[in-house]
Amino acid sequence: MHFILIGKKNENESEINEKLLNSPEAPGLISRKAIKYEIGNFLIFIYPYDHIDHEVSGYSYSCDSDELLLINGLVNVNHDLRDPDIQKFFQQLDDSSQLMGDYQVIKLDKNGNGFIKTPSISIRQLFFYEDENYTVLSTDIKLIVDGISKFKLKPFVDHFDIDFIEDSVFREWATRNYPESTIFKEIKRVFPHDIKYFKEGKIVIERKDSIEIPQWFRDKYRDDKSKLYDDYYEFLLNFTEINLLNLRENYKKVILGLTGGIDSRLNFAILHKVCKKHEIPFVCFVTGNDTHPDVVLAKKLTETIGVEFQINSPEKKVRPNTTSFCDYAQTFFMSWGDFNSKNFDPGYNRQINGLDVLVLLGFDAYKRADIPKIRAGNRWSARRALYSKNFFFPLLFTNYDLWFGLLFGEQKQKDAYKELAYEILKRSEPKLLDIPLAGDSLPQVDVEPYLTTADSKHHAKEPFLWDYNLVKKNLKPLLSKNDLGTKGKLLLSLLRISELDYFLNKKLEEKIDLYREKKIPALKCIKELWKIKKSINYPKTKTRVTMTKELMKDPYIPKLQILMDFAIVADKRSFEEVEKFYKKN
Repeated sequence: MHFILIGKKNENESEINEKLLNSPEAPGLISRKAIKYEIGNFLIFIYPYDHIDHEVSGYSYSCDSDELLLINGLVNVNHDLRDPDIQKFFQQLDDSSQLMGDYQVIKLDKNGNGFIKTPSISIRQLFFYEDENYTVLSTDIKLIVDGISKFKLKPFVDHFDIDFIEDSVFREWATRNYPESTIFKEIKRVFPHDIKYFKEGKIVIERKDSIEIPQWFRDKYRDDKSKLYDDYYEFLLNFTEINLLNLRENYKKVILGLTGGIDSRLNFAILHKVCKKHEIPFVCFVTGNDTHPDVVLAKKLTETIGVEFQINSPEKKVRPNTTSFCDYAQTFFMSWGDFNSKNFDPGYNRQINGLDVLVLLGFDAYKRADIPKIRAGNRWSARRALYSKNFFFPLLFTNYDLWFGLLFGEQKQKDAYKELAYEILKRSEPKLLDIPLAGDSLPQVDVEPYLTTADSKHHAKEPFLWDYNLVKKNLKPLLSKNDLGTKGKLLLSLLRISELDYFLNKKLEEKIDLYREKKIPALKCIKELWKIKKSINYPKTKTRVTMTKELMKDPYIPKLQILMDFAIVADKRSFEEVEKFYKKN
């Protein structure tokens, strides 16, 4: 489900767009209904879904004049299914209860006190907003932007966060300088491992920069590692089995996206065991040309075990790319800036279809060896996984997997996580250890990798649309606020270099900073800036750029594509406007 909790600081509700929030189309993914509750000073809107895990009253949510109870996602208690009666579940819940899965468990009473429980790593997101009238917690940025009317007073460009954009452009995959930021400067991301609770009508967020590994887990890893892996393997089987069986009447078959890598291979090994035991139809699919490493290896894996296998061959030899303005607007709508048009997905369809299959993707909490990687999992992976669906099965994405990942991180060994992959495959489907990995290998086996990493991950893409002048114009109000200083602005004006050039080219920033700090004279600075300007080689006209393997490593071209997402919607005032724009075009 999606939800938004609005804590009112006063009685003025004029800035809440109740008409929109009362619509099942309010969140990014359409629900079949919107449910409104009021308790204490809180206004709550819930948007449940009824496919795979039926989110219904009494099971996933409950509210009366005394308290709100809410469970979003899949949660097990003490290695078993939770009580399907939400009232009994919360009555049985105490500080010693061991919760496992991917969930948000919320209790809020009429006095404005309560708790929010989430695992340390999660695909489910939370966002926080506060102004003089409200404190807001939501699973969906769109609910905040469209639900709080004051956002519409200004175009998006006046809400954009320059720090977030800089992180997105220059530290897309690296450690973020501003991990809590979102594309909107007023909205902050709340990470699963942060402490979150309600106190006297306020939403309290306490940031955490570390995650504790239980001492018992450390002791077992140190003293009897083999026994710990035995126990963990049994946990994986039990967790998968009891939850797949619990949901069994809601799906016809399980489908797994299978590649030549490690993550989906581990999912494949566990799912095959469970599905075969209980005669659950199990199918694997891969997308690519016949000669692509993912296709070649997925075929080998399924043939070895005897699982049905489907190839989704692309109609063209190249992957689709953003080729029109509406493509960029669509990407922004479904990603909130967390991923971008370099990862364009033309298949987005904002409709709930009659889902009768359980689709699983390979995830990798056991590779999350530090806080930045954990945060990235909740940022990029979360939005990528849930932009068109709500249900997520957290196989290899629970606290147990994360504790392994953090232990591997402490070892300071490259690819220490491969230990887990080897141990689980050895216990589940050892035949799979004899099949190469795409561009990689397990050090515990004598199997050479299939091709190289670059060859296995590169896909040719269609030429993408690039409009330098549009970006310069639409993002000017934002980029001009970048820390140029008066002298810097004069120098750019003198040399006819735009704020966009200054933003993209760090060499310009370095020279201007030297001048502002009086480390080089004005004349020398002008000469250096002129030399840099002459060397700038990215397109300045509206054009289509053919994305090659070489250009993917270009210092500017991929960054230009990211900026197009933000520029196209810069003049919009709501996600409703964005959606209308890309539907119309």
